[in-house]
Amino acid sequence: MGIQCRLRCSECATIRDVVLNAEERDITCPVCGRRIQNLTTEEHREVEAVQKKQKLFGIIALVFLAFTVVCIILWVGDTGTWTSGMGVDGKPLTGPKAANEGFFFGAIVCSLVTLVLGILGSLKRFVVEF
Repeated sequence: MGIQCRLRCSECATIRDVVLNAEERDITCPVCGRRIQNLTTEEHREVEAVQKKQKLFGIIALVFLAFTVVCIILWVGDTGTWTSGMGVDGKPLTGPKAANEGFFFGAIVCSLVTLVLGILGSLKRFVVEF
């Protein structure tokens, strides 16, 4: 499997996004033609492991984002209230219609989890200078 990285040539300062494969022997600059040996197999494995974790964090963040949207929809619901517990007519609600604050707190928790996992999923970007 290839790794997604950004290549930067130290001679002509060309920057490009590529997918590096471990099978390729050399890295070549398309502008100046400079060639250098590709990353080692161990380095490829390390970068690939980090990128797999980032992909997993991104997928989990999207799932929690969906949970956030569902919690907000259930929080507002068809009762016509927000967290105040007041009805549309201005009178306080009682019973099960007033007990939807749990969805509000669920939306907050799910959005915070989405934020943290999204940050963890995008922390590292790899630049290979040759």
